[in-house]
Amino acid sequence: MREIILKIEDLHKFYGKLHVLKGINLEVAKGEVISIIGPSGGGKSTLLRCINLLEDYQRGKILFKGEPIAHKNVNRIRTQIGMVFQQFNLFPHLTVLENLTLAPLKVKRMPKDVAYEKAKALLERVGLLDKIHEKPANLSGGQQQRVAIARALMMDPELMLFDEPTSALDPELVKEVLDVIRDLVRSGMTTIIVTHEMRFAREISDKVVFLDDGKIVEVGSPEKIFTQPDNPRTREFLRHFLSV
Repeated sequence: MREIILKIEDLHKFYGKLHVLKGINLEVAKGEVISIIGPSGGGKSTLLRCINLLEDYQRGKILFKGEPIAHKNVNRIRTQIGMVFQQFNLFPHLTVLENLTLAPLKVKRMPKDVAYEKAKALLERVGLLDKIHEKPANLSGGQQQRVAIARALMMDPELMLFDEPTSALDPELVKEVLDVIRDLVRSGMTTIIVTHEMRFAREISDKVVFLDDGKIVEVGSPEKIFTQPDNPRTREFLRHFLSV
């Protein structure tokens, strides 16, 4: 029986009068990899930000491991749900090591020696151990994003959210970030990724969600969505996107 780690029920999000999310329903099982695709402005990033309590929502429920996500438990939720953004959001005045260890030291009260060893292991995993004492400005965009992924993993999250993690990168740097995410999902990490990398989504996903105009238009296996989508809007989007 599948263990549902995240359940979203009839989620609505407004910015003033603008209705951004219009009744989202979604379940994510432990170990599942879900890619969210769709046109810009459709609500994909907003959905991730609601899951991680970076945005309030006005109606509906988000349950994480059966417990409602709410601001009263925001710190605990963010230790269990990691997020990697389009922009890397590293602290420019801190070294790579300091960026990785700041939250574990302050939020989790992790002993410094434990945090440092964990950071070294994760930097080795993403191929950046030699950059441990560098500042972000001395790294390429791809390297900064790999550091951001390692930083999120420092908190031992049970769910990882990726918000278009390669969209700010030059094309030649995309592969190094996708390789790290590929390794992560192969290790069994429960993952939701918003992406325009269609081949990658097809390769790694258990399920693909097509989101447009604040609504889930279609959900299915990668094979189904990318080769035989049921909805005309999905077919239109993919025909345009894959022809570019």
